[in-house]
Amino acid sequence: VLAFMFKRDDGKEDPPEWWIEDPERRAGLASAAYHLLRRIRHIPGTSADGEIHTEALCTWVDEVRRLCADYGRGEIGDQYIGQLLSGAPAEKDGVWPHPSICEAMERIASPQIGQGFNIGVLNERGVTTRAIGEGGAQERELAAKYRRWAEQRAFDYPYVSSILESIASGYNRQATWEDDRAKIDKPRLFIPYTEHRRITPQLADLKLIFRPGTTRSDFPYCDSLSL
Repeated sequence: VLAFMFKRDDGKEDPPEWWIEDPERRAGLASAAYHLLRRIRHIPGTSADGEIHTEALCTWVDEVRRLCADYGRGEIGDQYIGQLLSGAPAEKDGVWPHPSICEAMERIASPQIGQGFNIGVLNERGVTTRAIGEGGAQERELAAKYRRWAEQRAFDYPYVSSILESIASGYNRQATWEDDRAKIDKPRLFIPYTEHRRITPQLADLKLIFRPGTTRSDFPYCDSLSL
């Protein structure tokens, strides 16, 4: 699947049966491969009862890494392994990641797996919404959660702990950015541009505070508005 999305990084050629001359068909397969990988959630080595078996998972990781390296896609293969592993559940006591995931990652300690794991966590969060002026409260809460997990995994899995700490630090930086944006991006009154709607008498004497840079052109139908 990765071969449809990424070129080799070793300068060699893929097997002839992988070649696709038609650019449109090649682009279509690349898009399909991307969406397929995004939809995969099953963690290899997981039994019917939901238990993740460490040995089976590690065997799968080793084989996938070997194949990716053989076909010149070792680094990107590690990234996608990391993204997949980031979707694993926590253990029963709520600590995350699951010990089997930690075992599989710790013994390799690949920077690319760590990067993919980080990307997977961020992608899983998705789109966020927040109240006006809220700032980075959401990100600080997430940073605290990942830092707590980093501390809980630090003794047995220092590599995994360092990834969790990196995620926590990233959320702290984002929280600061959201705080700064909340201070700058003050709400201002917005009156929709319509052909038949003007400011009402009730609003004529309203004292408004505008964001710096606001001009009369922002309110074309407010005849008596002074800025």
